[in-house]
Amino acid sequence: MNKAACLPRGLFSIFCIIYAAIELIFTRAVKWRTKFSDGKVTNITPGSVPEVKVTLPAKLIFEQDGFAKKYCDGSELAQLPKVMLGEGTMGTLFKLILNCGFIVTARVIRQGLVKPDDIELWINFFGGIRNTWLLPMHLSFWCGGEAFVVYEYLCLGSLEELLHGSEGIRYTPLSWEVRKHIALCAAMAIDFIHNQVTKKGSNLVCGVVKASNILIRTDCSACLSGYETPYLVPPTTIIRRNSGRVAPELISNQNYPKRFTRKSDVYSFGILLLELVTAKRPTVTNLGEYVIEKRKREGLIGICDPKMGEVKESMREMIRIAESCLSQSPKDRPSMDRVVHMLQQMKD
Repeated sequence: MNKAACLPRGLFSIFCIIYAAIELIFTRAVKWRTKFSDGKVTNITPGSVPEVKVTLPAKLIFEQDGFAKKYCDGSELAQLPKVMLGEGTMGTLFKLILNCGFIVTARVIRQGLVKPDDIELWINFFGGIRNTWLLPMHLSFWCGGEAFVVYEYLCLGSLEELLHGSEGIRYTPLSWEVRKHIALCAAMAIDFIHNQVTKKGSNLVCGVVKASNILIRTDCSACLSGYETPYLVPPTTIIRRNSGRVAPELISNQNYPKRFTRKSDVYSFGILLLELVTAKRPTVTNLGEYVIEKRKREGLIGICDPKMGEVKESMREMIRIAESCLSQSPKDRPSMDRVVHMLQQMKD
């Protein structure tokens, strides 16, 4: 037989031997992975590449009303594609679309902030608190050594985004009426927190009240998120990451204990009120000094965000409320229930 004619047949035989060897090695590797892994091997057909789905073990911390059975358990949720929303004091925040189409927000708590036992204790405590003005917690679990907390997702995002977002085709400035309503909702949320007590009998605090923790619903009402922060993050870390919003007694006196109080919450809420009126970022501008200087030179019209249109008397009233909250001495600041009352009494 002609040697040239035998050459293609010989190459084909070598190819078949190599293919069979590769398939045998691959099949044994899959069987080994199935035997020694907690994962599940699915969709394996002869001659096809198997799809391997590894399910990490998850330990439940907190669950609201059977959320995992209704929508998604921790193991599945941890492996879903995530869209990063931001990096906060407690950790990274993600948006997730569950397989059923339901959208949630998930926070992966930064490792090393507090002990794992303390994380579980406080998440269970705050998970059991329910109020119209607080962002509800749906689920919390450990997975891969990380603690996840799952919350309701609000499509309008935070006050920070709406107040300071870049102008564009979808940008709509917040009206004064909407800003007043947001301020009142936030005040009621803080007042509610201040009226709750820990298991040891201490009044709860918010730590620092800021625009990124005020989330907006589609009816333009607001709810407070991040209310568990001062119990999961050391005070010095919160103070360092929130310049411009922290009460002076927490930063000016080195001998003063770094401990948040209801009156330090009132101070940071006063900063939030000025942020609503001026649309200036407190991390960039000292809002207390800004309002004083602007009022001397230009009056009320120089203080208020021009995007709100006509300057109204209630804007002046909100500035007065803010200034009472910003009193240098904590004992001179009003309580949050008093602040709620003053906001409710504003004209127009």
